[in-house]
Amino acid sequence: MEQTNLLNEFSEPTFEYASAGQRFVNYLIDLIIFYVLMFIVGIFIGIAAVAGVASTESVAITILTYVFAIAFYLLYYTLLEGSKGKTLGKLVSKTKVVTEDGTPMTYNKAFFRSLSRLVPFEPLSVFFGLKMWHDQWTNTMVVKDN
Repeated sequence: MEQTNLLNEFSEPTFEYASAGQRFVNYLIDLIIFYVLMFIVGIFIGIAAVAGVASTESVAITILTYVFAIAFYLLYYTLLEGSKGKTLGKLVSKTKVVTEDGTPMTYNKAFFRSLSRLVPFEPLSVFFGLKMWHDQWTNTMVVKDN
């Protein structure tokens, strides 16, 4: 009996991959949150531009908006996935991100996972296999959170 308990204590953790539907829900919720927050920031950038705080040059405003959007995108995913392995979308769908060996996420791994999401056409990688590129390249996986 005691030997069985020891085996269970040191056995490999088993994970069930998140379904495509759960991953899509994650994506939609996180995308909506991102755009709502970017809309709010855009209002402030517009007010600053009109008030003369920022350059009224449209190219400068566009560049500022892109830089902020990329920085916010990286921060959102890095901070949330690095701390608990969950974004707000993953909280709703009851999933989380872990490394392939089952260890919790680190901020470093979460940052590189977030960076790889910025690769053009990365969302289309869902059609090329079970794991998306940002999972493959960082040796991570999205699993059901039991």
